[in-house]
Amino acid sequence: MGHRPVVILPRSLHRRLDADLPYETTGFRANLWSYFKYSNALAFFLNRWALDDLQQRYCFDVWHTVVLSPSGVCFANWQSRRRIPGLIRAVGDDVQPVTAKDSHSHMQTLISQWIPQAQKIVSLSRDMTSRLESLGVTGNKIELIPNAVDIARFSAPADKSELRKKAGIPSDAFVFLCVARNHPQKDFPTLLLAFQKLMASNTSQKMHLVIAGRGVPQLRDFIAPLGIQDAVTLMEFTVPSDNSMEFPPQALVDIYRSADVFVLSSLLEGFSSALLEAMATGLPVAATRAPGIVDQVQSGVQGLLSECGNPDALAASMRSIMENHEIHAQFSRNSLSTAQPFSWRQTAEKYVNCYNRMIQQYQTASHLGSV
Repeated sequence: MGHRPVVILPRSLHRRLDADLPYETTGFRANLWSYFKYSNALAFFLNRWALDDLQQRYCFDVWHTVVLSPSGVCFANWQSRRRIPGLIRAVGDDVQPVTAKDSHSHMQTLISQWIPQAQKIVSLSRDMTSRLESLGVTGNKIELIPNAVDIARFSAPADKSELRKKAGIPSDAFVFLCVARNHPQKDFPTLLLAFQKLMASNTSQKMHLVIAGRGVPQLRDFIAPLGIQDAVTLMEFTVPSDNSMEFPPQALVDIYRSADVFVLSSLLEGFSSALLEAMATGLPVAATRAPGIVDQVQSGVQGLLSECGNPDALAASMRSIMENHEIHAQFSRNSLSTAQPFSWRQTAEKYVNCYNRMIQQYQTASHLGSV
């Protein structure tokens, strides 16, 4: 769009990076998190020094900081002294703790103290906006900008048989797909129990469940006692390993395009990129009625929603979509149309508009201050 972004990375990652990118990258000269284990004052001092160094080198017009903790907390602390234009983008579990232990963590205390002082916070969903307001972030500081998806990549015509053969997925099965990292927030036990119940209740239809994401092969120990290991494929997917910087990698895009239904058993989502990618593929959705998910899926429109932690209810949703071809086709069309407004171009324009407003506010305040 004609602007000059500079991406700031942890120094260890920046040293390993070997890719031909269309933008500049640089390393961050402080460790955002480790110092907080010893002293808040020391951590803030060192991070302010590192941020000052970058600002002096690049003379940035605006900053875009990702995740409330620890980078957002450090940026808010620095911004309170420098008043530099910039936003902090929340991602989900940083503002929506999954457990009571998370809610009372050291970093959550710092979030409550510093995030309300930031100039602008980007929220991904209505539920996330409510959580930010409960922290004391005023409504005029919150900008709602959901995630985006490259719709053309996911909606391109596909030969499912060929894609399944390439991935080792049965070509004659009805395939359920879940894309998520192995984390308690995703509640995989509910999904796996639901799939076991579905298999036990239906002997005529061959079914297969694919779970793709970081750390999912570790689910084997849970799956084995359920007796469904032959009907479940676990695929490890992390960041690209070939320096192509293509994310998600094409292999994962092809997994989406080979599936029949997307299923998600999460207890909480910020704004699920995986769910958005599934809808961009035209997949019907069977998911839980969890915060974040209800902002993306309306039960009976793009799919069916059930209460969290209820394997029987999730299995019933999966079965209804699988057995009713008319419903499956309708949900598929609605999913694809729902994804259309979430293109990267439209999302980028929202951010640029937000940046320009922050810069204007900063210039106006600076002028008034000088007068």
